[in-house]
Amino acid sequence: MGNDVHGGCPQCGAELPSDHRFVVWCVGCAWNVRGGADEAGEDAGRVDRFRRRLSRAYGEELFGRMTSAQPPRPGRGTTYAAAHALAGVVHLLTLAVAASGLWLVVTGWDVVFLGVLGIMLLALAWLMRPRLHALPRDGVRVYRGDAPALYGLLDEVAGALGAPRADVVVVDADVNASVQVVGLRRRIVLRIGLGLWEPLTPQQRIALLGHEFGHLVNGDTRQGLFVGSALGTLAQWYALLRPTDDTRGMGLIATAARLTMFPPAYAALLLLRLLEHLTLRASQQAEYLADDLAARIGSSAAAMDVVDFLLLADTATFWLHRQGVSARTVHRGRTVGRQPAETVWEQLREYTDSIPPHEVERRRRLSVLTAHAENSTHPPTHLRRAALAVREQRQAGVVTDVAREKEIDAGLDPARRELGRKVLNG
Repeated sequence: MGNDVHGGCPQCGAELPSDHRFVVWCVGCAWNVRGGADEAGEDAGRVDRFRRRLSRAYGEELFGRMTSAQPPRPGRGTTYAAAHALAGVVHLLTLAVAASGLWLVVTGWDVVFLGVLGIMLLALAWLMRPRLHALPRDGVRVYRGDAPALYGLLDEVAGALGAPRADVVVVDADVNASVQVVGLRRRIVLRIGLGLWEPLTPQQRIALLGHEFGHLVNGDTRQGLFVGSALGTLAQWYALLRPTDDTRGMGLIATAARLTMFPPAYAALLLLRLLEHLTLRASQQAEYLADDLAARIGSSAAAMDVVDFLLLADTATFWLHRQGVSARTVHRGRTVGRQPAETVWEQLREYTDSIPPHEVERRRRLSVLTAHAENSTHPPTHLRRAALAVREQRQAGVVTDVAREKEIDAGLDPARRELGRKVLNG
């Protein structure tokens, strides 16, 4: 990640901060701020590239609105109504396919072909069905009885925001966190990535929790069952119907099938893009509101620190990957002297703490140039931080003490050990 540039900046002559682990660049004139890298995300899929273009188009305009004297609140405007109307059309199409299939199965067996067609339509309706999601199978599930102190903190944060309590916590090794509503019972699943959780301070973790629980109360239409499931259904339609780009060796029947699938596939893509367009502004607005709730719960300073750390997420992810490669290389065939699994997270914290300020600043400036975001549904990261900086600076609404923090950590110790082993074993 470092450069072999020595001496002053070749562009302005200023002294260059140097750390062999990171890109050498000039803080004064921004020479080499990209480090030779192209803009991220160019290899993304068709849908994700579209989302990214929308994100950039909305970014500056929405930032201005969210930092105005009277920022918009979650509402029920024209766009909201249009998104729900389109989602209704999607669900009605699925019901129509299912109803047609059922009718043919019940009444069409006088002509065998019609009965078979009915079965095919029912199978298609099953594939088109809205996904309610299920409890994640990956990661380590942590229940209330396993970590009462952790759940006590989660309940306090949720209560302060008027959000529903978490039903299950799933812990994994990712540099991420999220909240999801799953199943017919609409259970709240909080996902905590130790790659993000461990490097944060206790107060920063509270701000992170404030952000995630904030998504349950900030009016994000994509989090709702009706619109969110329609987005998933359209994506599923497109994945099922899109023709393959590889036509080599295709026979006449396969070519005809591909041409037949082309119109419905791109109709699904058009509907998906339209629904993305109708919901992206609300989704990005919801991120700003979640950040504001993070500041109210954890403090403005802690919320800004969390956003700053997101700029380093790929660095932390690469570090974790490198630990696995190193462990498998150095300890292959040996068990004596292997590092304890849980020390991975302590070492990650030490590494991220050692990242110099000039590298964090480079990531901030790179965020401005590339419109960096955690994903295509988020506002650019630098705008999220700027919004937190210009708003009224808040003190923490929820705090912990050292004894409570130790109890919270103890509840996560089994997950730490198991996930540490997974990191080291690859």
